[in-house]
Amino acid sequence: MNLAGLRVLITGATGGIGSALVDKLRVQGCELLLHGNSKQGGCDKNFVRADLTTPEGVARLVDAATNFNINVLVNNCGVNDFGAFEEVDIDRIIKVNTVAPMRLTQALLPHLRSKKEAVIYNVGSVFGQIGYPGYVAYCASKHALKGFNDALTRELADSSVRVQYLSPRAVGTAMNGAAANALNVELGNAVDAPSQVAEIIARQITHGDSRVQIGFVESLEVRLNSLFPGVIDSALAKQLKQIKQHF
Repeated sequence: MNLAGLRVLITGATGGIGSALVDKLRVQGCELLLHGNSKQGGCDKNFVRADLTTPEGVARLVDAATNFNINVLVNNCGVNDFGAFEEVDIDRIIKVNTVAPMRLTQALLPHLRSKKEAVIYNVGSVFGQIGYPGYVAYCASKHALKGFNDALTRELADSSVRVQYLSPRAVGTAMNGAAANALNVELGNAVDAPSQVAEIIARQITHGDSRVQIGFVESLEVRLNSLFPGVIDSALAKQLKQIKQHF
């Protein structure tokens, strides 16, 4: 798919991966409709402020996307909350990371089906395939997003709508607090710049790959977790004390 001329809706476009993707796709000649849940980015004429955890927010963005005549939907908006499970806001994480992209996709699907060629692109996480201490609700939300993506991919296999999924590893964004950043440093976890992830997204849309996992080590861990979950259990058990020190 040629990026030039695509009409793309990017949710969560005001920071991190979203902001970097805006820069990348603009250079490639895409026409962009940007979404955010804050005043930041509101100076852009094609910016829609909407709370996607509400029916009204979804409806506002759906109307804007339909009028903008999008043919690519990038479900990028997400939230995280590193820490002990007892202290996490479950509703917020599930609503933003799972329910919102599902509702938005469902509402826009008739419009996307009308296009000769269209893309639904879901930004997931390696934690959508590996449960990790300190990210219990986040992992659950991304596991659900991955299941949604895979099922929708198969349901739309006979249509003009292509479904794609990216599974990033740690990314250097404001979504990660100081504690999560300190843990990544202590454990030596690879952390990608948002611009690197945006480059991968642009390349994936161009080439049409259904699913991409960033990182060789992370790909191996996902495979091990699927086939021999006890191996990952043991590895994380050895790190558990370090992880909990950052809660």
